[in-house]
Amino acid sequence: MAMLCAMAFLILQSNGVSRSIELITTGYLPLTINVDALRRYQENIDTDLARLKSGERRPGRGISSAAAIYGDALQEEIAEARLRVEQQQRLYQGQENAVLNKALIHLNEIESLFSDYENAASAFRSVAESGDPSTADRLLEPLNTSAVRLDDEIDVLSRTLEGRIDHLTDDIEKKRVRANIFAVALAGLAALVSLFGIGAVSLALRPISALTKEVQRLGAGDYSGRVDVQGADELTVLAEEFNAMVSALQLRDKTLVERADQLNVLSRYLGSVLDNLDDALFVLEDGQVSLTNPAAARVWSVVKDAAPPMALRPHVQETGRQEIDGPGKTLHEVRVTAFGEGGFVVVSADITQQTRAKERLARSERLALIGQMLAQITHEVRNPLNALSLNSELLGDELDVLDPNKETEAWDLLATVSGEIQRLTDVTAHYLQLARRPPARLVPEDLAALLEDVMRLLAAELAQKGVDMTLNLDEVSHQFVDGNQLRQAIINVIRNAVEAGADTLDLDLSARDQTVAITLSDNGPGMTAEQIDKATDPFFSTKSQGTGLGLAITRQILEDHDGHIRVTSPFSSGTGTRIALELPFRPAEDSKETMYMVEPT
Repeated sequence: MAMLCAMAFLILQSNGVSRSIELITTGYLPLTINVDALRRYQENIDTDLARLKSGERRPGRGISSAAAIYGDALQEEIAEARLRVEQQQRLYQGQENAVLNKALIHLNEIESLFSDYENAASAFRSVAESGDPSTADRLLEPLNTSAVRLDDEIDVLSRTLEGRIDHLTDDIEKKRVRANIFAVALAGLAALVSLFGIGAVSLALRPISALTKEVQRLGAGDYSGRVDVQGADELTVLAEEFNAMVSALQLRDKTLVERADQLNVLSRYLGSVLDNLDDALFVLEDGQVSLTNPAAARVWSVVKDAAPPMALRPHVQETGRQEIDGPGKTLHEVRVTAFGEGGFVVVSADITQQTRAKERLARSERLALIGQMLAQITHEVRNPLNALSLNSELLGDELDVLDPNKETEAWDLLATVSGEIQRLTDVTAHYLQLARRPPARLVPEDLAALLEDVMRLLAAELAQKGVDMTLNLDEVSHQFVDGNQLRQAIINVIRNAVEAGADTLDLDLSARDQTVAITLSDNGPGMTAEQIDKATDPFFSTKSQGTGLGLAITRQILEDHDGHIRVTSPFSSGTGTRIALELPFRPAEDSKETMYMVEPT
């Protein structure tokens, strides 16, 4: 009975020590780290504001400034500390709960004080950056007061946590000393009892020595030993049971080793799969990320053992599938499925290219159908047009005989008919160009020389219409393009601007961010947002005599080059349009190829 009581006392002491250590390692120490992070972030904010006070130029401004960045980090650190306090409150009662409540009160006060400090800092930062030193000086006093109060509150919370850690450490040490003293006393008592009983049972226990040795071998992992005891007493039964147990343990250990190897292989395989997934994947449990892969960290900055990033939080609260905007103007499909009790598995796939490909395929299918219709209609129209053109020429010959001085109204009527025939011929030519565009033949081209050639080609036409065009060329290496098609696209854009009413054009060539841009800026009447959306659609035109095919053909030429056309308007003056033909950077000097063939989309 005494031994049982002693063991119960030691167990209670051990449990107390374990709980105290667990409370320190999972509760107070992480909270202390959170508080230290709060102090560092506060110091970084003070440093940033101090630079602003002294007039130093900061590396960032506005929301990207150090003060704003560390302010967001401080808020996240407060939220993480509060969550940790609430988790510990669910595990501990009594005095520890009271201390945790006190820490939670301090955290709430720190958050309130930081809100005041952040408001004062924001006001000071705005005034200081606007170049008003007198007003900034007046805002220094409330800013310094808020900073001191916030720093004092952080110090109070830090001292509270450190004091509780010291108290628990002292308590652990006292329990350890008591347990050691009691264990030594118990060991001494046990030694006396053992010495007294050794003599009495040594002879009776001699057959057990062999069993003891085999048990020791079994404890070392050696399953080859067996106990051979002859007789019909309880020791013989014990030895037989021991031999059966060793055989069972040997079989179980072999099975466990095999399963462990299989699990290790499977774990490594699954880890490799997760690491190599292009889709972002992470698991949410209790509002925190418990598992993530590199793609999630790279795309969304997901961090393990932390709350999900702000951009994803509204979309991971319930199961389902939705499309959201991602970093860098990308489109992502986020799928959320239930996991365990209250957990979620979140998979985010970048569907930007897939969506664009679907849109481009749908547009291509529409254009292909339109092209087939146009080819059929144009074929039917051009035959009578040819006949009309021939007959108008014959009629002109007859009129020339009857009225060589061209004084009758018949000549005006004939001119009108001939002009309309020519306009219909030009329209059908545009239709055929859209319907039967040849595949792009990409060869090395000097884009600067190509633009100069276009300017020479259109010089007389532009001069006749009173249009002034300026050419601005950056140094760009030879690119793989279809020169004829690209030349046609540029001419379409220039003529479209002139027909819209522009009399000043700027044509620029530049290369940046792996993109070559040919940009035309004009001073025309500009375009509305609705007109910009439809500008490259077939048959859409703002001109009464326009076919609506020039920019549509230009768009198709650019897409055949894996590029795109970008239309923006108006400028700050309220007029003008800018059309950028953006091509992928394909330097001919870096390629061993001499030509590419691209089928039209």
